[in-house]
Amino acid sequence: MQSSVRTISVVALFSSLIIATDYALAPALNVKLMDTLVFSSAYSFGFRIGAYIAITSELVWSFVSPYGVAGYMMPFLIGGEVLFALAGYAASRIWGSPKDLKEFSEKNLFFGAILAICAFVWDFETNIGTGLLAGARTLEGFLAWEISGIPFMIAHELSDFALGAVLAPIVIVYFYRVFGSSGKSVTVRDFSTMRSSEGP
Repeated sequence: MQSSVRTISVVALFSSLIIATDYALAPALNVKLMDTLVFSSAYSFGFRIGAYIAITSELVWSFVSPYGVAGYMMPFLIGGEVLFALAGYAASRIWGSPKDLKEFSEKNLFFGAILAICAFVWDFETNIGTGLLAGARTLEGFLAWEISGIPFMIAHELSDFALGAVLAPIVIVYFYRVFGSSGKSVTVRDFSTMRSSEGP
Protein backbone atom coordinates (compact mmCIF):
# COMPACT_ATOMS: atom_id res chain seq x y z
CA MET A 1 0.00 0.00 0.00
CA GLN A 2 2.75 2.42 1.00
CA SER A 3 4.67 1.63 -2.18
CA SER A 4 1.55 2.38 -4.25
CA VAL A 5 1.14 5.75 -2.55
CA ARG A 6 4.77 6.59 -3.29
CA THR A 7 4.40 5.59 -6.92
CA ILE A 8 1.22 7.65 -7.34
CA SER A 9 2.90 10.64 -5.68
CA VAL A 10 5.92 10.54 -8.00
CA VAL A 11 3.79 9.99 -11.12
CA ALA A 12 1.46 12.85 -10.14
CA LEU A 13 4.39 15.17 -9.38
CA PHE A 14 6.21 14.54 -12.64
CA SER A 15 3.05 14.49 -14.77
CA SER A 16 1.87 17.80 -13.32
CA LEU A 17 5.28 19.35 -13.98
CA ILE A 18 5.25 18.02 -17.53
CA ILE A 19 1.77 19.37 -18.33
CA ALA A 20 2.57 22.77 -16.80
CA THR A 21 5.81 23.14 -18.76
CA ASP A 22 4.16 21.86 -21.95
CA TYR A 23 1.65 24.70 -21.70
CA ALA A 24 4.40 27.21 -20.97
CA LEU A 25 6.36 26.05 -24.04
CA ALA A 26 3.30 25.60 -26.31
CA PRO A 27 4.26 28.54 -28.59
CA ALA A 28 7.57 26.77 -29.36
CA LEU A 29 6.41 23.85 -31.50
CA ASN A 30 8.05 20.51 -30.63
CA VAL A 31 10.12 22.05 -27.83
CA LYS A 32 9.12 20.59 -24.47
CA LEU A 33 10.49 19.18 -21.22
CA MET A 34 8.31 16.06 -21.33
CA ASP A 35 10.90 13.86 -23.04
CA THR A 36 13.72 14.90 -20.70
CA LEU A 37 11.60 14.45 -17.56
CA VAL A 38 10.29 11.03 -18.64
CA PHE A 39 13.86 9.91 -19.44
CA SER A 40 15.18 11.26 -16.11
CA SER A 41 12.37 9.74 -14.05
CA ALA A 42 12.98 6.30 -15.58
CA TYR A 43 16.71 6.63 -14.90
CA SER A 44 16.04 7.62 -11.28
CA PHE A 45 13.05 5.42 -10.42
CA GLY A 46 13.02 2.59 -12.96
CA PHE A 47 11.14 1.78 -16.14
CA ARG A 48 7.76 1.12 -14.53
CA ILE A 49 7.44 4.57 -12.95
CA GLY A 50 8.95 6.22 -16.03
CA ALA A 51 6.39 4.48 -18.23
CA TYR A 52 3.53 5.49 -15.90
CA ILE A 53 4.68 9.10 -16.16
CA ALA A 54 5.00 8.88 -19.95
CA ILE A 55 1.52 7.36 -20.37
CA THR A 56 -0.20 9.65 -17.86
CA SER A 57 1.32 12.90 -19.11
CA GLU A 58 0.85 12.06 -22.80
CA LEU A 59 -2.71 10.87 -22.19
CA VAL A 60 -3.64 14.11 -20.40
CA TRP A 61 -1.83 16.25 -22.98
CA SER A 62 -3.68 14.43 -25.78
CA PHE A 63 -6.94 15.87 -24.41
CA VAL A 64 -5.94 19.29 -23.01
CA SER A 65 -3.34 20.35 -25.58
CA PRO A 66 -3.97 23.80 -27.08
CA TYR A 67 -3.33 22.18 -30.47
CA GLY A 68 -6.52 20.11 -30.11
CA VAL A 69 -7.50 16.59 -29.07
CA ALA A 70 -5.11 13.92 -30.38
CA GLY A 71 -7.89 11.42 -31.16
CA TYR A 72 -6.67 8.39 -33.08
CA MET A 73 -3.08 9.67 -32.88
CA MET A 74 -3.05 8.99 -29.15
CA PRO A 75 -1.58 5.45 -29.31
CA PHE A 76 1.26 6.67 -31.53
CA LEU A 77 2.02 9.57 -29.16
CA ILE A 78 1.93 7.42 -26.03
CA GLY A 79 3.94 4.61 -27.61
CA GLY A 80 6.59 7.08 -28.73
CA GLU A 81 6.83 8.65 -25.26
CA VAL A 82 7.27 5.27 -23.55
CA LEU A 83 10.42 4.93 -25.67
CA PHE A 84 12.00 7.73 -23.61
CA ALA A 85 11.24 5.78 -20.41
CA LEU A 86 12.85 2.68 -21.89
CA ALA A 87 15.91 4.71 -22.92
CA GLY A 88 16.21 6.22 -19.43
CA TYR A 89 16.04 2.81 -17.79
CA ALA A 90 18.58 1.36 -20.26
CA ALA A 91 20.94 4.28 -19.54
CA SER A 92 20.68 3.56 -15.80
CA ARG A 93 21.72 -0.03 -16.48
CA ILE A 94 24.80 1.23 -18.33
CA TRP A 95 25.91 4.09 -16.08
CA GLY A 96 24.46 2.84 -12.80
CA SER A 97 23.89 4.87 -9.69
CA PRO A 98 23.23 8.61 -9.95
CA LYS A 99 25.90 9.06 -7.28
CA ASP A 100 28.48 8.38 -10.01
CA LEU A 101 27.06 11.12 -12.22
CA LYS A 102 28.06 14.76 -12.25
CA GLU A 103 25.86 17.60 -13.38
CA PHE A 104 28.39 18.44 -16.10
CA SER A 105 30.73 15.87 -17.63
CA GLU A 106 31.39 14.09 -20.91
CA LYS A 107 28.28 11.98 -20.20
CA ASN A 108 26.12 15.05 -20.87
CA LEU A 109 26.71 14.61 -24.59
CA PHE A 110 25.63 10.96 -24.39
CA PHE A 111 22.40 11.90 -22.62
CA GLY A 112 21.72 14.54 -25.26
CA ALA A 113 22.45 12.11 -28.09
CA ILE A 114 20.18 9.43 -26.62
CA LEU A 115 17.30 11.89 -26.30
CA ALA A 116 17.87 13.21 -29.84
CA ILE A 117 17.77 9.65 -31.23
CA CYS A 118 14.56 8.92 -29.30
CA ALA A 119 13.08 12.18 -30.62
CA PHE A 120 13.90 11.10 -34.19
CA VAL A 121 12.17 7.73 -33.66
CA TRP A 122 9.19 9.48 -32.01
CA ASP A 123 8.87 11.89 -34.96
CA PHE A 124 9.30 9.15 -37.56
CA GLU A 125 6.67 6.98 -35.88
CA THR A 126 4.13 9.77 -35.35
CA ASN A 127 4.56 10.97 -38.94
CA ILE A 128 3.71 7.45 -40.10
CA GLY A 129 0.64 7.53 -37.86
CA THR A 130 -0.38 10.92 -39.24
CA GLY A 131 0.03 9.59 -42.77
CA LEU A 132 -2.07 6.52 -42.04
CA LEU A 133 -4.89 8.60 -40.57
CA ALA A 134 -4.69 10.99 -43.53
CA GLY A 135 -5.16 8.12 -45.96
CA ALA A 136 -1.58 7.51 -47.13
CA ARG A 137 -1.19 3.94 -48.36
CA THR A 138 1.86 4.07 -50.61
CA LEU A 139 5.57 4.54 -49.95
CA GLU A 140 5.43 7.88 -51.75
CA GLY A 141 2.56 9.00 -49.54
CA PHE A 142 4.42 8.16 -46.33
CA LEU A 143 7.60 9.79 -47.63
CA ALA A 144 5.63 12.97 -48.31
CA TRP A 145 4.47 13.06 -44.70
CA GLU A 146 8.00 12.39 -43.41
CA ILE A 147 9.47 15.16 -45.59
CA SER A 148 6.77 17.65 -44.62
CA GLY A 149 7.59 17.03 -40.96
CA ILE A 150 11.33 17.69 -41.27
CA PRO A 151 11.25 21.28 -39.91
CA PHE A 152 9.39 20.10 -36.79
CA MET A 153 11.69 17.08 -36.46
CA ILE A 154 14.78 19.29 -36.49
CA ALA A 155 13.38 21.53 -33.76
CA HIS A 156 12.39 18.51 -31.67
CA GLU A 157 15.71 16.71 -31.99
CA LEU A 158 17.89 19.78 -31.41
CA SER A 159 15.89 20.85 -28.36
CA ASP A 160 15.91 17.31 -26.94
CA PHE A 161 19.68 17.14 -27.44
CA ALA A 162 20.21 20.45 -25.64
CA LEU A 163 17.75 19.74 -22.82
CA GLY A 164 18.97 16.17 -22.44
CA ALA A 165 22.60 17.23 -22.26
CA VAL A 166 22.05 20.07 -19.80
CA LEU A 167 18.94 19.21 -17.79
CA ALA A 168 18.72 15.40 -17.58
CA PRO A 169 21.90 14.87 -15.50
CA ILE A 170 20.89 17.70 -13.15
CA VAL A 171 17.42 16.18 -12.57
CA ILE A 172 18.88 12.69 -12.03
CA VAL A 173 21.57 13.88 -9.61
CA TYR A 174 19.08 16.10 -7.75
CA PHE A 175 16.66 13.24 -7.14
CA TYR A 176 19.50 11.03 -5.94
CA ARG A 177 20.52 13.69 -3.42
CA VAL A 178 16.96 14.35 -2.25
CA PHE A 179 15.73 10.76 -1.99
CA GLY A 180 19.05 9.00 -1.34
CA SER A 181 18.33 6.38 -4.00
CA SER A 182 20.75 4.67 -6.30
CA GLY A 183 20.83 3.68 -9.91
CA LYS A 184 19.31 0.37 -10.93
CA SER A 185 17.59 -0.38 -7.63
CA VAL A 186 15.99 2.98 -6.95
CA THR A 187 13.26 3.11 -4.32
CA VAL A 188 11.24 6.28 -3.89
CA ARG A 189 11.35 7.48 -0.28
CA ASP A 190 8.15 8.31 1.55
CA PHE A 191 7.40 12.00 0.94
CA SER A 192 5.87 12.43 4.38
CA THR A 193 9.00 11.03 6.00
CA MET A 194 11.16 13.36 3.96
CA ARG A 195 9.06 16.38 4.95
CA SER A 196 9.07 15.46 8.63
CA SER A 197 12.84 15.07 8.59
CA GLU A 198 13.17 18.52 7.02
CA GLY A 199 10.97 20.08 9.70
CA PRO A 200 7.96 22.43 9.25
